[in-house]
Amino acid sequence: DGNAIENLAAGTYKLKVEDYSTIHNFHLMGGSVNEATTVAEKTEKTFTVNLTPGDYTFQCDPHASQMSGSFHVS
Repeated sequence: DGNAIENLAAGTYKLKVEDYSTIHNFHLMGGSVNEATTVAEKTEKTFTVNLTPGDYTFQCDPHASQMSGSFHVS
């Protein structure tokens, strides 16, 4: 709905990524999750991720200092 997520319940989620840029990517890391799109490819990809309690980060790898965020899973 456009609101930032700060905390999620642990569980299995489907994450749809619409990556329409050839200079950015999407990379989710934390727990046993390490899923990413490639930088040079425009793509729509759905990841099924099992989020266990802990901290997670997401970023654009080439621009991580400016394009990143995090959330907590409890």
